[in-house]
Amino acid sequence: MRTPLYSLHKEKGAKFTFFHGWEMPLQFSGIVEEVRAVRSSAGLFDVSHMGRLKVKGVKALETLNRLTTNNLKKLKQGKVQYNLFTNEKGGVLDDVTVYMLSEEEFLICTNAANREKIKNHLSKHLEVEDLSESTLQIALQGKESERILAKYFDVKDLRFFRFRKFGNVLISRTGYTGEDGFEIYAPVEEGLDIYRELLREALPCGLGARDVLRIEAGLPLYGNELSEDTTPFEANLDKFVDLSKEFLGKEAMVSKEVRRKLYGLELTERGVPRRGYRLLKEGREVGVVSSGTFSPTLGKGIALCFVDTDMRREGEEVWIDIRGKPVRGTLRSYPFVRRGR
Repeated sequence: MRTPLYSLHKEKGAKFTFFHGWEMPLQFSGIVEEVRAVRSSAGLFDVSHMGRLKVKGVKALETLNRLTTNNLKKLKQGKVQYNLFTNEKGGVLDDVTVYMLSEEEFLICTNAANREKIKNHLSKHLEVEDLSESTLQIALQGKESERILAKYFDVKDLRFFRFRKFGNVLISRTGYTGEDGFEIYAPVEEGLDIYRELLREALPCGLGARDVLRIEAGLPLYGNELSEDTTPFEANLDKFVDLSKEFLGKEAMVSKEVRRKLYGLELTERGVPRRGYRLLKEGREVGVVSSGTFSPTLGKGIALCFVDTDMRREGEEVWIDIRGKPVRGTLRSYPFVRRGR
C-alpha cells in the first residue's frame, strides 16, 4: 500500500521501506540530518499510514471509557488524550490518541498495524467510520513548526494536546518526536496542498528519523514496547491507567505480577543496541532491549529495555551482548532527550 503522497516522496528522492504493508519513506537526505532538522528547526512527516477512525453514538463516551485505561471523562471537547485499548488479559490492543469532537463523537488515531483490529473491536459496540483512505495525516515537528504553520492556520495559542478545526482540516498540537509540533488531518486533496506548502520551509523526513526521535524521547512503539501480552504497568505507562474506574482487563492487569519493567539504557562504550539484545549483570540476564538506536543528539547508543524490577536503578552498570561482544552501559530513566535540546 502507498499513501497519496507517494509520488511527491519519489520526486524528493526518498528511499523507501515496507512498514506493516505500507511502502513508506525511510529517509530523504539522511536519517541523521533529518533528526537534527527536527531538533533544531522543523521536519515534515507523512504519517498517513496510521488509522483514523471516527466513532459515534449516544453512549460513545461511556462505552469508550469502558474499553480504555485512561479516564475519558476527564476529556473535554477540543482536547486530545493518549490512551490504551486493552484485552481481557490486561494486555495492550493498541495505544492511541483520542480526540473529543463531542460527547457523542470521537476521532481515534490508531497504529497502522492495528487499524482493522481496533475498528472491529469498536464496531461491536459503536458506529465506526473509517476515514483512513479519505484523509491524509501529516506531522510538522520541531521548534520552528508553530512559526511555519501559523502562516496558513491560526495555531499560535493552540496548547499542547489540544486541537482546532479549520473547515475540513483538523490540527492538533501533538506528535511522536518529543519536540513541539502539530499533526494535521485533512481530506486528500487539501492535504496534498498543505504538504506542498509546508515543504517550502520544513525538511521532509522519513520513518528512520521518526524512530530515532521517538526513542530519544522515550516513546513506546507497538510491537516493541507494547503488545497484547504486555500490560501498561510492564511498559511503564502506569500514569495512563486510572484504577478508580472499571475497564476491560482491569482485574487481570492488576493481578499480573510485574517482573520486568521498561527502563532506559545508555552505552558508555561504542556500539549500537538493537531489539532483542540481552542485558547482563555478573553473567546473569537481567533485561532485554525492546528498541535501540544510535542517538545523533547525544552521540551514543541508547535503548529502551525491559529490565528486572530489582535492577531498575539510575546509574546501574550493566553489559549488553552485541553479537557476542559485551559492551558496557548504564541504566537510566528516560526521556534521553528533552524538548528544545
